[in-house]
Amino acid sequence: MNRRDFLVVGASSAALAAAAGRSSDSALAAEDVLGVPTLACDPRQTKLNVKPVMTNIVHSDAWEGPCRWQSIPPDQEKRAAEASFAAWCKQLREGFLGRSRLVNLLEPVQITFAECFTVTPDQLAKLAPDRQATDAALVYPAGSSISGYEVARYLGKPIVMIGLNCRNVDIATYTRAKGLEAFVARDQADFQQLVGLLQARKVLRSTKVLFPTDRGLPASCSVGSIWDLEDLHRRLGVEVKTISYQELAGEMKTVLESEPLAAAAQRAAEQLVQKADKSFLDIKYVVRSVQFYQAVKNLMVRHGCNAFTIECFEFCSSRWPEKWTITPCLLHALFGNQRCASSCEADLGTLLALRMLMSVSGKSCHQGNCDPRAEDTFRINHSAPSMKMNGFDQPDLPYQLGRFVSGGWGTKVVVNFMENAEKTVTVARVNPLATKLLVLRGRLVGASGWGQDLLSCSVEAVIRPPEGRCDDFMRKRLEYGNHQSWVYGDYVEPLRRLGEMLGLTVEVIA
Repeated sequence: MNRRDFLVVGASSAALAAAAGRSSDSALAAEDVLGVPTLACDPRQTKLNVKPVMTNIVHSDAWEGPCRWQSIPPDQEKRAAEASFAAWCKQLREGFLGRSRLVNLLEPVQITFAECFTVTPDQLAKLAPDRQATDAALVYPAGSSISGYEVARYLGKPIVMIGLNCRNVDIATYTRAKGLEAFVARDQADFQQLVGLLQARKVLRSTKVLFPTDRGLPASCSVGSIWDLEDLHRRLGVEVKTISYQELAGEMKTVLESEPLAAAAQRAAEQLVQKADKSFLDIKYVVRSVQFYQAVKNLMVRHGCNAFTIECFEFCSSRWPEKWTITPCLLHALFGNQRCASSCEADLGTLLALRMLMSVSGKSCHQGNCDPRAEDTFRINHSAPSMKMNGFDQPDLPYQLGRFVSGGWGTKVVVNFMENAEKTVTVARVNPLATKLLVLRGRLVGASGWGQDLLSCSVEAVIRPPEGRCDDFMRKRLEYGNHQSWVYGDYVEPLRRLGEMLGLTVEVIA
């Protein structure tokens, strides 16, 4: 390890140790350890920067004609435009955009033009201060259609309008034909969903995955994952940061040698065991899994990452898991609780599906191998559920702690999926070329793993697709891959819209 890496490792670990040492409240310290620090492009804090723009016409004189059925003097028309803009600004600040945790409402701007219908450079310059920061412009296009397009052209960002009226449709048609994005929400409810989808797209495009590996991609197993990382970054904005096992081992060594971090991990493990319905392993192995979680979080902060994956087969063969008495299973659960995408077996097709499902549902997911079962059903089986599957703002699902190997270690979370009121589920996966999204609406009809001291991947959900579509779905996996992700509830439509916003071809079985 070079001096620079040593200093970075020491700084990140020392910061956590100091935080653990400062806390006199054991429960708080445990929550700090089980949580996730603020990350680069943190999905929990990412907001959509919305720039409101109202356009208005102010004529140079008073006359009537085919586009002006009621004439008023220019000064009166200007005052009316200013009053309309002021009322709109007040409405925005007091309404959804001003209150939503998903939105950063930028300063509204009014752009005016005369009967030549030309938006002059000095008017467009009003958009310049927020040009780079803007993610989308909310356009209120009074006075003409071409002005709405000019806003989109100048900003180079999507424009959004509310109401499927003649002018909004006219603007959207032309703007899209010119190669720019334009969206028209049906009403306020649809507008709120559209804003959520644009924010979800921003979150996905800001994803940076930490991937410890000495082999790289394709993986030794789960070869049906995405492997062209340059294309993935170019088209979808998703980055993958690979680090060596040597760096991972160095950070784990630092964590294991830290007494304050060990004490904090002990408190966190005690909290996990205390809250669990049952635990099938010694608490010392839970502590070790928490310490591995600490090490990975440190590395994510160091490399500016906000998502995680690791290839289980390569990792197992390195013998580091056996030396540390850990498996990655608990990490997937804890990251899922914190809205961070974390996938098994270096499967990026799963990770992208997890990211989209979490964003549209506000819930954590389960992921795993997909195999056909009797009576037109299939199973999804991996020891990778999490506790926030009813919602990030809802109480944890009841859970147990299990062991992955016969030696007694490898902490994993077990959830009884059937002990939940919701039985409708949404299943998703992205194909290996990252060009298509498969979405299924199904019904949860069975589960296993609860209350049993089972080894390996043994947390299973059994799902029934729509009648007569099970074979279709099973065969579609030949194009998309093995692992599937699912979430409680019906999110087929928002997932379809999000996929299309990302330029993916979306196939729906519902």
